[in-house]
Amino acid sequence: MPAPYSTKRANQPAVVLVADDDPVMRLLMLEMLDGVGLAGIEAEDGVQAVRMAREHSPDLILMDIEMPNMDGFAACRAIRDAANGTTVPIVMVTGGDDLEAVTNAYEAGATDFVSKPINWPILGHRVLYVLRASDAIVRLRIADAQNRAVLAAIPDSFFRMSREGIYLDYEPGRDHPGRGGHGLRDTFPAADCVGKHIADVLPDEIAERMLEQVEMALEVQQVRSVEYELVRFGEPQHFEARLVATGPSEVLGLVRDISERKRAEEQIRRLAYCDSLTGIPNRQAFLEMLERELQRSKVGNRKFAVLFMDLDAFKRINDTLGHNVGDQLLQLVSERLRETIRPSDMLSRVDTGLRVDTGARKGSESSLEARQGTNLARLGGDEFTILIPDLDRVEYALNVAHRVKDAMRRPFLIEGNEIFVTASIGISLFPEDGDDCNSLLKFADTAMYHAKNCGKNNAKLYSSSLTMQIMSHVKLEVGLRKALQNDELYLLYQPQLDVRSNEIVGVEALIRWRHAERGVVSPTEFIPLAEETGLIVPIGEWVLRTACNQARIWQRPGRRPLRVAVNLSAKQFKDENLSQIVLSALHDTGLDPRLLELELTEGTLMDDAKATLATLEQLRGIGVYLSIDDFGTGYSSMNYLKRFDVRALKIDRSFISGLPQDSENAAITRAIIAMAHGLKMVVVAEGVETGEQLVMLEEYGCDLVQGFYLGRPAPADSVTGMLQATPKIWLPLSAK
Repeated sequence: MPAPYSTKRANQPAVVLVADDDPVMRLLMLEMLDGVGLAGIEAEDGVQAVRMAREHSPDLILMDIEMPNMDGFAACRAIRDAANGTTVPIVMVTGGDDLEAVTNAYEAGATDFVSKPINWPILGHRVLYVLRASDAIVRLRIADAQNRAVLAAIPDSFFRMSREGIYLDYEPGRDHPGRGGHGLRDTFPAADCVGKHIADVLPDEIAERMLEQVEMALEVQQVRSVEYELVRFGEPQHFEARLVATGPSEVLGLVRDISERKRAEEQIRRLAYCDSLTGIPNRQAFLEMLERELQRSKVGNRKFAVLFMDLDAFKRINDTLGHNVGDQLLQLVSERLRETIRPSDMLSRVDTGLRVDTGARKGSESSLEARQGTNLARLGGDEFTILIPDLDRVEYALNVAHRVKDAMRRPFLIEGNEIFVTASIGISLFPEDGDDCNSLLKFADTAMYHAKNCGKNNAKLYSSSLTMQIMSHVKLEVGLRKALQNDELYLLYQPQLDVRSNEIVGVEALIRWRHAERGVVSPTEFIPLAEETGLIVPIGEWVLRTACNQARIWQRPGRRPLRVAVNLSAKQFKDENLSQIVLSALHDTGLDPRLLELELTEGTLMDDAKATLATLEQLRGIGVYLSIDDFGTGYSSMNYLKRFDVRALKIDRSFISGLPQDSENAAITRAIIAMAHGLKMVVVAEGVETGEQLVMLEEYGCDLVQGFYLGRPAPADSVTGMLQATPKIWLPLSAK
């Protein structure tokens, strides 16, 4: 993590003003600032934010857009109008990726923006980088002011010239030859200027424009100025000539070398349009470039493509290797992108001519876009964009995307370690997919998410159907977020039968969702969505509590105890509060810990062996029953079975479905049962759908079975009735 930043007070952290009407958001932001070594002050609304900004002169302001009394846009403008608010960085917090709100924020004077929901670790780094860029701009402005003062103290070159352009007098400045004079040709000594025509001293085009301004100064009797550029000693130099009439047909000219000022101005402009981490253009530069390309393509009836690239699993790298490695990776990615995109993919149109103020013709100035190639930009985080102009065929955009994708697959060497990443790329086309910047960028983003959903490390073109899929996905996510509070989730229970005693000894709790509009939504559809959004944690806690409560109801004196099995997702298992959540559920429901079975997949157990052992030890200390679900589809390693010391494993239904005809599945099933018994583990077979399968499993020595043949998942009342009628299920088995 970067060191705490300070701009105004030595040995003291920078002060950040947090303006948000939500006290929870203010608290989270203040905690985030403290975590990166920054001090925070807070304001409850826009009016208070403006007052505190004037009173405290903070180093940076985090401003929510929607606030009472005065919204963030108005507050931003009011702060900018204050004497001490013109340069302070203002980062606006929007409610989503609303490009219109982002545009309004920049128009109000915002420096940057972040979208909700907020990625807190990334926001901390963004605040530090904005502070660093702001400090650099301040330093550059101070340097520029100092340079101006130094230049003002050094006598400028001056000359007297007639209306016809004849030098009447010439006195060079005291600069060294590389910067002196006003850019005289190296073969023409300054002392020999007197009596010569300006066209003999300066290039014809500059001489012609200078004479135009001489005539204008004599005519209007006002100061006129000309800026021009000359290449001297292999380097471009900028000069400013100021002309004032000293008589009816004579002018006095003062010439200053303004090269340093031009470089400082260019550096300031570069900071405004350049990503501070990678050195490539930022979001603002790309949006402006995209707008210009859009207008050019409309006029010229041309096509172009927008590529939106996102690194796959970049968050994992940040979480496991640290943000410093993540930042280095982003820098290497940007360098590799620059190397991968061929010059023919780049934009390099340069305005020509010489710029003259007060209405004269424009001068030659190499554009920032030409030198930096702003068809490549970093939008933020691990998101990059590429613009391909003058597109003849769609295949060319796909070729560029695949070239980039292949380049990302090569390992990156960071601190002696090889790091492997992949990229997902979405492509939108003008004019097929949209005729405005917002749509093209949004649709490329949509296509990128489609590429991720198709397995990542992929490139996909946008189509209108993708928008419908995304909208459906978003709508389903919104519904899932409300499902708990609207009591739309419920549990079904599938019996587990002891093969030897024919008794029901347990049930597995299975979650279902009855959507208000769509009806019952398949778990295969909403469980991955819950995993993706993190909702699986609160939903999993609800399942745990509901199942424990129902299991407690089923316990009766004199009856064999009934164990309830609950599946734990990978996110739940990694939750540092898991043990406390399990303890709380058992305590609140009064269920004996031995009657709660927690099912874990092989992948969950193997993800982080050290952390897994610690968590399993905590759960075993509580006394709950631990089992491995879907055994045989993951690692299936004897070694980890011994290390993790679980009590039971469940053979995946894919091995049971082919029995008894599939000899290979039969051999695998028998081997799993023998191995588990050798490790003193109980074996549960899932997906038993025929009597023949049950007979074979009994012959193999399987302990417990569950499946449609024994009982489909049913509501708690149905299971209650089954238990009250008889604790046994009588089956027509020849083996009994």
